[in-house]
Amino acid sequence: MGCQGGGPVSTTEADAPAAPAERAGASFWIAFAIGGAVMAFGIRGAVMNLKDSAPDVAKWVIGADLVHDLILAPIAVAVGWTINRIVPARWRAPVQAGLMATGVTLLLGWPGWRGYGRHLVPDNPSVQPLDYTTAILTVLAIIWGAVVVWLALRLVADHRPR
Repeated sequence: MGCQGGGPVSTTEADAPAAPAERAGASFWIAFAIGGAVMAFGIRGAVMNLKDSAPDVAKWVIGADLVHDLILAPIAVAVGWTINRIVPARWRAPVQAGLMATGVTLLLGWPGWRGYGRHLVPDNPSVQPLDYTTAILTVLAIIWGAVVVWLALRLVADHRPR
């Protein structure tokens, strides 16, 4: 028994958080196996083409690590800190989900948006034939529309008599 906040508090084994190994269920192991297979496939491809791709892969890995550590991670921490301070606790999950989906959309859409690879085959109109600005803005509108609906449902639930 401990004393916290002026009253006795008892802790039991059921109240204690489970160790990470005890919490890993079937979904974790399925995702682990799929992720491991994808990484193994990528590593195999890099090793099979090592003589052609080693300098490019090394530059890309080092560059990606530096961009992540020096730019993306500090921005993510700053945004998370700001969201935690500004957004009410009840609304944080929808806003965080919207921000994460926005980040993934921008990350995946960036190469097409910037036109990477188009200059390699300028006479082939099927290489990146889409209007990526419109496509990315449409996806972002859908994401934030879903966030607004999620927030509206939370507001309705908060004002519903119990």
